Amino acid sequence: MDKALVSIIVPVYNTAEYVEDCIQSILSQTYKNIELILVNDGSTDGSGDICKKYISFSNVHYIEQENLGVTAARKRGVDEALGEWVMFVDSDDKLALNAVNSLLATSDDVDIVLGRKSDSERAYLPIMSREEYINMMYAKKVSSSPFAKLFRKSLFNEKSLCFNRKVCRWEDWLMNLQIATDNKTPVKAISETVYFYRMRSDSTSHTYVLSYDELWYLSNIADEIVSNEFKSYHAFIEARMTNRLKLFYHELLLNGFQNEPKHPFVKDIKRCMDKAGVWRPMDRWLLSVSSPWAVKTVWNLRKVWMRLEHPTMILHDIKRFVNVFA
Repeated sequence: MDKALVSIIVPVYNTAEYVEDCIQSILSQTYKNIELILVNDGSTDGSGDICKKYISFSNVHYIEQENLGVTAARKRGVDEALGEWVMFVDSDDKLALNAVNSLLATSDDVDIVLGRKSDSERAYLPIMSREEYINMMYAKKVSSSPFAKLFRKSLFNEKSLCFNRKVCRWEDWLMNLQIATDNKTPVKAISETVYFYRMRSDSTSHTYVLSYDELWYLSNIADEIVSNEFKSYHAFIEARMTNRLKLFYHELLLNGFQNEPKHPFVKDIKRCMDKAGVWRPMDRWLLSVSSPWAVKTVWNLRKVWMRLEHPTMILHDIKRFVNVFA
């Protein structure tokens, strides 16, 4: 383990306020055999000048490119990486001091190790079979971001980092899906928080709203990636229904509760429910209404219904409320 070089790739785009903290968290890792690859993706706010301060470090590589998007920046970083292992960090986030060491210590006999992000309450099984991991990633039951994960570099190929730039949201999910299908080993996970995620209201994930056409395009790419990986058609349909519902709900909140019940993406969710034999009346109702007022009303009724079905959600609500005023 001590001899393995770990390449940490940081795409940088207009994060001058945060990028130095990010760099320092990487260079101060307890595990020292790392290389830091900073890919300046056309920043215009001085982020590049901050990165250049570290060019003299023997284990820091600085790359500049025109603004091609985060996927292209990650691909450039992977292409330049010399390490046996690869990690990704966004330039406004930070690594825990022992992050690399903790992930690498669990990497025997596997090619993917999962850690925890600071914003996540998810707890993974210590070890998952390849099939379980693909199912969970496709169904979005495991984090679809590339963060808090350690990947063996040999998993990366043209398929995993070649998605059309029109996929400007959830491209992380597609990358992780492709890597999951190319992976041939079980996947290990640790319970330790290794990654500190910064919530920013101006980030792409909070400002760019995908149209239903884009959601349909994205979900069909995901289907193609895993099309030959499910042994059970029923399991595939259930996972397909789950990922589409999660995409639908996420975008519904961002787009002001605008729904298109007759769009192929929305109709496919109901079709998956029928094939899976799942009733879920509140979800069906939500998928069927169109005016923003009706959608918001049903959304709020659904939240109440879910808490009646799962009282533990009320405890989570109380916990979040207490944390806000703590």
